[in-house]
Amino acid sequence: MFDLFVSGIQAYNQVGYFIGALICLGIGGLLLGYSLYWRMHALRATGTIIGVTGANGMYTPVYRYTLNGETHEAKSDMSSGWIKGKETGRVVPLLISAHNPTEARTRNDYWLELVGLVIIVPGLWLGHTALTAYPVTWMTWVMAGAMLFYLAERAHSIFIPKGERISIAEWRKQHNLDSSASIDLATVKPIEQLVTNSGGRPSWGLNRKWTPLVGVFALLLAALGVFQGYRMSQLEASGLRAPGAVVSLREEESGNNSSYYPVVRYRTDKNLSVEFKDSVGSNPPSYRPGDKVTVLYLADAPQRAVIDRGVWNWAIPVILVLAASFVAWLTLAMFKSGAPKPA
Repeated sequence: MFDLFVSGIQAYNQVGYFIGALICLGIGGLLLGYSLYWRMHALRATGTIIGVTGANGMYTPVYRYTLNGETHEAKSDMSSGWIKGKETGRVVPLLISAHNPTEARTRNDYWLELVGLVIIVPGLWLGHTALTAYPVTWMTWVMAGAMLFYLAERAHSIFIPKGERISIAEWRKQHNLDSSASIDLATVKPIEQLVTNSGGRPSWGLNRKWTPLVGVFALLLAALGVFQGYRMSQLEASGLRAPGAVVSLREEESGNNSSYYPVVRYRTDKNLSVEFKDSVGSNPPSYRPGDKVTVLYLADAPQRAVIDRGVWNWAIPVILVLAASFVAWLTLAMFKSGAPKPA
C-alpha cells in the first residue's frame, strides 16, 4: 500500500512536469512561430515615429510610412514603459502587417524571439526532468488520464456558450483589426510631451539611483560565472574519470524549499575510496541511491569531484554569464534612459 502511495506521488509529480514542459514549449513555440510568421509575410518599409499613444505608463509608437506611393499611419503591435527609442522623428525600419496596414513593428526588434527562447529553455528542462528523474509506469498513465480529465472539466466550466460568443468580424472590429480602420491621430502625442516633468525636461526612463546596485549585481554574477567556468575548465583539462554510484541523498533546505543532493562514492586511480556530495541538487531528486554515474575528479584533490554530465557540465557557468550579460545590458539601459536630455 505504501509503495502504491509513493508511486502515485511520483506519477503526480512526473505528469506535472510534463504538463509544465508542454505549457512552456507551447507558449515559447507560439511566440517564435508568431514572430517567424511576421518576418516571412510582412511588408518592408521605412517609417518615421510621429508620436505615441499612452495609457498607464505604457507607450505605443505610431509610425508614418510610404508604401507603393501611398502614405499610411501604423501603430506598433507592442507597448512598453521604455522611452528610449520612441523619440519623435526617429527613422526606423518597419515590418507592416500584410493583412492590416495600420499595424507594424520595428524590423530590428528581437524581443519576442528572446522571450520565446527564455520560455522554451525551462520547458526543455522540465521535460528532461520528467523523463530522467522518474520511471514511466502504469501509474504515470493513470495520473495523466486523471489530470487531463480534470483540465477538460475546468475548461468546460469556463467555456463560453455558443449564444454568447461574438463573431470573428466583431472581434476584429473590437481589436481594431479591420483593414479599413484608421488611427485616430488626435490621440497621438510626442513622447517628449507625455514625459515632460515639472522642471521642463523630459524624464528619460528609470530612476538612476538604482543603476549602481544593478551594476554591482551584474559584476557579482559575472565573477561567479567566471569562477565556475575556471573550475570546470580545470576539471575538463586535468581531471580523470571513474565509475561511481549514488549511495544516498542529502536534503538541504533553502527557505521553504528543499533540494536533494546526490552523495556519490567512487574509487580513484590509486584505489582510494572517496565520497562526495555533488554540487547540483533538485526537487524532486534527479538521482536515486544505486544509480550508476561517471565521476570527474582531480588526481591531487579527489574530494573536488562532480558527476560528469557531458556538455551539461557547463550549464551553470553559461547561465551565470548570460544572466550577467543581461543585467549588464539592463544597467547600461537604465543609465542611458536615466540621463536627462538638454532642454
